Order: sequence, then C-alpha cells, then structure tokens
Amino acid sequence: MEQYDNERIYCRKLGHWLTFHYCRLENNSLPCRTIADCWSEKMDIGGFLEENYTKEEIASVFISPKPKLASLVELIEQAKKRGTADH
Repeated sequence: MEQYDNERIYCRKLGHWLTFHYCRLENNSLPCRTIADCWSEKMDIGGFLEENYTKEEIASVFISPKPKLASLVELIEQAKKRGTADH
C-alpha cells in the first residue's frame, strides 16, 4: 500500500503540493474523495483502491459530502439538544 507514498501532486482542493501518502489517509484514514481524479494520470488508481480497500470503504470514500448549510443546521440542532439535556 505504501509503494506510492512519496509521489507528489499538486492538490487543486488545498492549493499546494501533497504526497500520495497524505491523499490516501486524508479522509479519517481513508483516501480523499477526489483521489481518483487527481491520481488517474500518474497511476492505476482504480486498481490501487480495489487492491487495498474493501468495497464498503471505497463506497464510503465516494459518498458526496453534505452541503455546508445542512451540516451547520445539524450541528446547531445537536448543540440545542445538548443544551436542553444539561438543564
């Protein structure tokens, strides 16, 4: 799994150079959701993912993130619930 770790690529998402090691661990020890787009020209990223991750892990990587507004509303609701539970 570590054979490509020192390879570097410019990350369009973060705006600077990163190693493959970072990209494969960025998402809670799973690959970044854009790893396939970013690395497809440098390596067989599909093969790498299939060889090193379960189908469930791969599926969880490529789930679209929640819109930021929905995430904020969810966090506010959780904070409200914690606030009422304390009183």
